[in-house]
Amino acid sequence: MSLSVIVKDFLWWLIKENRLVNAAYLSWGKRAFPKINHLGFPKDTPTTEKDDYFHAKPKSFPAIKGYTSGTTNKPLTVYRSIKSILLEEYMIKSVLKQYNVPLRPRIAVLRGDHISDSDNTDKFSMKLPFTGRLILSSFHLGPETVDAYFAKLEQHKPDLIMAYPSSISLLAQLAEQRQWRPNWPISCVLTSSETFKQDKQALVRKIFGNVCDHYGQAERIAALQTCKEGKYHVREDYSLVEFIQDEYGFKIVGSNVYNKAMPMVRYDTGDYVSGIELSKPCACGLTSPYVEEILGRDDDYIILEDGRQIGRMDVAFKGIDDLVEAQLEQATLNKVIVRYVAYPNVEHKTLTQVIENSLRERLGSSIQYDFIALTELPRTQRGKFKSVIRNPDIG
Repeated sequence: MSLSVIVKDFLWWLIKENRLVNAAYLSWGKRAFPKINHLGFPKDTPTTEKDDYFHAKPKSFPAIKGYTSGTTNKPLTVYRSIKSILLEEYMIKSVLKQYNVPLRPRIAVLRGDHISDSDNTDKFSMKLPFTGRLILSSFHLGPETVDAYFAKLEQHKPDLIMAYPSSISLLAQLAEQRQWRPNWPISCVLTSSETFKQDKQALVRKIFGNVCDHYGQAERIAALQTCKEGKYHVREDYSLVEFIQDEYGFKIVGSNVYNKAMPMVRYDTGDYVSGIELSKPCACGLTSPYVEEILGRDDDYIILEDGRQIGRMDVAFKGIDDLVEAQLEQATLNKVIVRYVAYPNVEHKTLTQVIENSLRERLGSSIQYDFIALTELPRTQRGKFKSVIRNPDIG
């Protein structure tokens, strides 16, 4: 295990994952972030799209720099105030309390973590020394390895599993095929970062029990979380959220309140919802507005020769500064077309090599990559595109 992994884990334990800090978050956060009243925007107040913030600079306010690739693999630089960072953590800890997750839970993570040989000789799992988190690689999960994943989970017995929807859905699918079930109680499976279809949620609940799906963005202007009834409730203590209708349906528009480093007013997420209920109490007991389903963020996955399904590929593009946006198309099992848009005056040979190296870390060395430079990438009717497209004849 590398020194950088150990140091990061220690800092994570120090400021995020110990009983004292968790208790403090829950106590302080409830007072610091009350329900936000509607700001009463005039009807003609315009919404703001992503490109208007693309080159935004932080206000004269202490801030932490971050970025996102999102579903379009288009990096956006964002700035977050300290209070905004604390709010994000409170959003997670408070919802976990609703599912009776302990203050110091045992956690297993099945997300986009890449476990290199320098971190561990075990290519698909790693246990961190301070937080005690069990990190499971979503890139190695498949029919041939799943029994080892089950064994690791049985040994670790996590109270909480944090996962990408696509990864935990595949694990649940394989568990159903093998008639495997956890032999210990799990408080909750917490998912985020992808669209989580209701049928997939039902399968994960069947295998693991409680599931909470968290909808948010790196821009941090809207948060919705599922209750035990599977409804996406608006966190009214997070930001001001509106559902604005256009020719395609109702989309999520949000305005942050607690991020003075980068205020955003009526920011258009580009994500749509269905089944809006603004006033009727939910059967779970919550009275906040909720929706049945969040649309958008639909993505495909890459299928490898051994049957593994690798989703959430946008993590491969994070931190590549010369890249505007990118799209992957799997033409065959061994060929992926990479369409990309670069900034002006970029050395394309260098850029494509960086992209290819990042993809090979996640998909292995057997795939051929063909790069196509474009000035813009094709969009759907809603102005979005799938970051991964797969030939339907594959799989």
